[in-house]
Amino acid sequence: MKILVVVTSHDKLGDTGNKTGFWLEELAAPYYTFMDAGAELTLASPKAASHR
Repeated sequence: MKILVVVTSHDKLGDTGNKTGFWLEELAAPYYTFMDAGAELTLASPKAASHR
């Protein structure tokens, strides 16, 4: 099973000035659950550079 996980690259919500983002735990818990189940995960964000 292949899973694409996309996280935000923005630190503010539009023009509101409200902070946004994600907590590491929001990514870590499902990441390890899927990895333990044998899934192949790809992590991405809209502004991320490719790291291979």
